[in-house]
Parts: sequence; structure tokens; C-alpha cells
Amino acid sequence: MLKVFIVDDETPAREELRYLLEQFSEVSVVGEASSGEEALEAVLLTEPDAVFLDIHLQDRDGVDVGQELLESMVNPPVIIFASAYEFHAVRAFEAEAVDYIVKPFSEMRLEKTMNRVRKMKRRSEPALDASPLLEERIQSLLQNVLVDNQPHRVPVEKNGKIMLIDPNEIVYATLEGRYASIYTAGEQYATTFTLQELESRLSRQQFFRTHRAFIVNLSKTAELVPWFKGSIHLVMQDLRKTEVPVSRNVVKELKKRLGF
Repeated sequence: MLKVFIVDDETPAREELRYLLEQFSEVSVVGEASSGEEALEAVLLTEPDAVFLDIHLQDRDGVDVGQELLESMVNPPVIIFASAYEFHAVRAFEAEAVDYIVKPFSEMRLEKTMNRVRKMKRRSEPALDASPLLEERIQSLLQNVLVDNQPHRVPVEKNGKIMLIDPNEIVYATLEGRYASIYTAGEQYATTFTLQELESRLSRQQFFRTHRAFIVNLSKTAELVPWFKGSIHLVMQDLRKTEVPVSRNVVKELKKRLGF
């Protein structure tokens, strides 16, 4: 049996990953932690074969936690970093993770990761050392990250159901509490992404961060309205004709993106 430990500060994410891992007959989830400090203590006690470690923890940077585990244990576990966006991948590989998977998890992608862990454990191979295979493996994993991160659909929640929507349907997204809400022409959806995580999943050619609390679909803008002290508002193409604020420091770039 492969002993696996899960570290994520979001309960739904831990529950989803535990459920998917429990579908593998050779995998046993031996524990969970919701913070980096909790993980450092619990992993030492449970001595798992692999740790799924979210990069964005409330108390610690997940990559730093993974590095500390690798340095402090005689037989360190395989570290699999998880995140909703890809640009931490290089840091993850620098910390010698065996893999990096992008949220939301897919069963097919998870199976590839567990197969990789099994092979490493059978060979009693260290997580990743300075062998000639390191560069080749990193290139392969980076390619997997890029494939996984293609935003074909965005998972959203409404009335207790999880749905997948086409990014082209999104008019704008805004921060409401800790997580982003997505607005289409006539609907509002909740997500489990921060606004930064959602931004990283969307096409930078199509979407633009106008404000610390707003992302807009440039193809869904209707009007540009002058506002106070050089700032502007965008009128969006939803049924409510929502006005989205644009910070003064991005007005020039936005106008360039809109073609004037």
C-alpha cells in the first residue's frame, strides 16, 4: 500500500482529493492537514510515501513547507505540489517535487501521478536528485502542467450543483469575500478560486484585470465611461449593464488592448 498525506487549507479540496485517491486500491490516505505547521508535525509522525501539498496555504508557502520536509526527514516522501495555476511550477521543481498537478484534479491526471510514485518507490529512488534525468523529467512535467492548465471549462457552483462553463460565456468576475464570483450575461456563479487563481486560468489575450477586485472579458465590453481623476469605468454586455471600475494605473494598457 502507498501511504498518502493531504495538505490543503480548503476542506472541499481535501475531501475531493481524498475521494479520488481512495478509488485506487493500492492507496491509503493516512492523514490530512489544513496548514503548513500542522503538516510538518503530522507528516513526521505518519511517514507517508507521498504528500499532496497545496502551494497556497494560509500560514505558509507550500513550496517552503515541501522543501523543509525534504530536508528534515531521513526518508522523505515524494512531494506532489497542487495549485490552480501553473507559474509556481518552476519553484515546485526546484524543491524537487516528483510532480505538479493543476486544480481541479482529474482522475486521469491523478492516475499518471500515482503511477509515477509507484515506480519511484519500487526503485527506492529519491524524490528528484541531480541526476542527468532531472532536466528531462522537469521538461516532461512542465508539459503536463501546460496541458492540464488549458481553460477548456471553468468549474462553478450554483444551487448546490457544480457546473462547467465555457470561459467565453464569462462577462466579468469579481471578488466577493475570499473567492471570486463569475457573471455571465444573465447568471451569477460562485467559485472556489481566488481572483488571482481564476485570472491565471483564463486567457490573457481575452481577459484583463481592471482592478484588484475585477477581471473582465474584453470581448464583452460595451462602453468606456470617464470617471474621477483619470480613472474610467467599463460598461459590460450583461443584462444589468454592469459598470466595472478600472484603476488609473492600468487605463493606458486597457486602452491599448481595446485598440485606441
